[in-house]
Amino acid sequence: MDLLMLDRPQRTRGRPALNAVEAVDEDKLLGLAFATFAERGYEGTTLRDLSKRLGVSHNLLNVRFGRKEDLWIRAVDWRMAQASPFVEAAFDEPADPEVRLRHLIQRFCLWATNNGDIVSLTNVEGCRSTWRLDHIVEHFVLPFQRRLDGLLDAVRLQRPVHGLSTAALMALLVQGVGYYFCAVPMQERLGAGREVDDIHAAEHADRLAAFLLAALLPPVA
Repeated sequence: MDLLMLDRPQRTRGRPALNAVEAVDEDKLLGLAFATFAERGYEGTTLRDLSKRLGVSHNLLNVRFGRKEDLWIRAVDWRMAQASPFVEAAFDEPADPEVRLRHLIQRFCLWATNNGDIVSLTNVEGCRSTWRLDHIVEHFVLPFQRRLDGLLDAVRLQRPVHGLSTAALMALLVQGVGYYFCAVPMQERLGAGREVDDIHAAEHADRLAAFLLAALLPPVA
């Protein structure tokens, strides 16, 4: 036996070397995983298919993330950590509550133009009672709802606010405004494709925000 072979690190057949596992860019991997879960659903996504799309071995994903359930959680947490701060920054602005609420709605509508993958995932997962929905609600939806409730309560101390529940308001924002920008093929078939293209989406996000705010905050007598 070649003595040089004795100095080489040995690994189990069929499993990637540690440096191979570390070499895959995690943002790329999690981004593709999230996009696939959003497009195909949890049941329609397999680690084997993801590994082919990434050009890596199936075992590499197993070593890096373990079960498909673990990869789903990692991908969702990673994507939400990317997307949430843009909207939630409005909660912490040093401004009047009504101003913060207006900025929050405006930011959410603009957010919807760039995060169709999150809208797609919540549309799919929100219609079934699963551990995945529990994770989304517990870690992202309920914390946001509590902050929104607090902000609306602060606004109500100053002026009238429409008695819409925060659950209904969030549905209008995500499944309403979000779907409008997410379902581009639908809008194109309805003759509204120009409203949701890259050039005009921000303009129409402002219009939708103004529409919602006019309904939520009636004129003060």
